[in-house]
Amino acid sequence: MSAHLSIEQVGFGYGARQVLRDVSVELAKGDILGLIGPNGAGKSTLVRIVLGLASPSSGRVLLDGKDMRGMTPKARARRIAYVPQSSPLSFPATVFETCLLGRTPHMGASPSRKDLAVVEDLLGRLRLEDFAFRPMSELSGGERQRVMLARALAQETDVLVLDEPTSALDIGNQLFTLRVVAEIARERGVTALVAIHDLSLAARFSDSLLLLDKGAVVGHGDWQETLTEARVRDVYGVDVEIGILRGVPVFAPHELT
Repeated sequence: MSAHLSIEQVGFGYGARQVLRDVSVELAKGDILGLIGPNGAGKSTLVRIVLGLASPSSGRVLLDGKDMRGMTPKARARRIAYVPQSSPLSFPATVFETCLLGRTPHMGASPSRKDLAVVEDLLGRLRLEDFAFRPMSELSGGERQRVMLARALAQETDVLVLDEPTSALDIGNQLFTLRVVAEIARERGVTALVAIHDLSLAARFSDSLLLLDKGAVVGHGDWQETLTEARVRDVYGVDVEIGILRGVPVFAPHELT
């Protein structure tokens, strides 16, 4: 299968400080890539480059074989949706209005029946229908995070970029939210890039992992080949016990002694 999203030998730096070095990965439609690595590894910079918020100093990002630097902002919004790590605390809109913003790349002067139906469906799917007309400012951090995911999914793009999508969620909603993302990726053929710190969740819900350290790729593949005990020790500076519980990979870190 030909690549849908290609990151080719991407590099980025601030003056003499190199943040990313020769990062390459290819994703097909429906693939979920877990982007992992310690703080300062370059994950956020790579996310910004994929979103078009920063330009690589070397290399390129291709979507269906075309360099994304040539896309207009509107065209990009129709192809790529983004869920940030946090949303504004005082967002001046209701939950429904916030989700409807995701339809902006498709809407005319006013929302169509389809626009409204898409939003209503996603609110139900993400268990947000009871909050539809509540102001965003009255929601908890975890509830706002799910609304931002609904807004991104309302764009109906074929690429979804998520930056720490479970950071504000309790463990039940972490599992629920990532399961919804995985289901929609399969149903719609959405390519998802998920920057995430939790190694157990990354291994459980990703088709493949891209492990960055000091701006370079130090591991890529399924979780078994990417997250060996030796590599976790080298990259994160901790010992780790890796187990399988009910078919799910679990990583238990321990300080080095």
